[in-house]
Amino acid sequence: MSSADEHAVTAKAAETNAEDDRRIPARFADDSPLPGAGPIQALLRFWKRYPIFTGRASRSEFWWWVVVHAVIVTALLVIGRGVDVATGVTTGFWEGQITEGPAWGVQSILSGIWGLATIIPGLSLNARRMHDTDHSGWWQLINLVPIFGWFFFIWLAAQPSDRGGARYDTGPNREGAQIKPADAPQ
Repeated sequence: MSSADEHAVTAKAAETNAEDDRRIPARFADDSPLPGAGPIQALLRFWKRYPIFTGRASRSEFWWWVVVHAVIVTALLVIGRGVDVATGVTTGFWEGQITEGPAWGVQSILSGIWGLATIIPGLSLNARRMHDTDHSGWWQLINLVPIFGWFFFIWLAAQPSDRGGARYDTGPNREGAQIKPADAPQ
């Protein structure tokens, strides 16, 4: 092969890569996991990457979101029940007599809004976490099986990253290179 032919092949490959990069919006071009992500980084990536079902999410990204989500859901429950008790609608609550008061309506509305706001980003994060363990994102459907499915999904999500999961990436790090947090030693 002559050098002119090699140059033509290289130019053609560069054009193909440029076309691939144009199809992927710039903010989604790098969909590698972020190992060692802190809670703020994980929260920001959760909301910024909510429509992205390709790529991978590290264990820290996933579990920090789980913790934040649990805290918010618990806070909504406590606030709703606290308002109910404070207004005197459910005076027997602490004696074990649970009755429905108007605050459960408020708590239900707040929880419903939160659930609707996080359902798609949560499914996306679950799919990316499965990809990082080199499983299809469809494995999150195992959650539909009560008890066994929940524990099995938790087990899958707790698995360490697998280099084979890079096949789910679409960005420049498709070959398995991972992005390191900014404060990580090089």
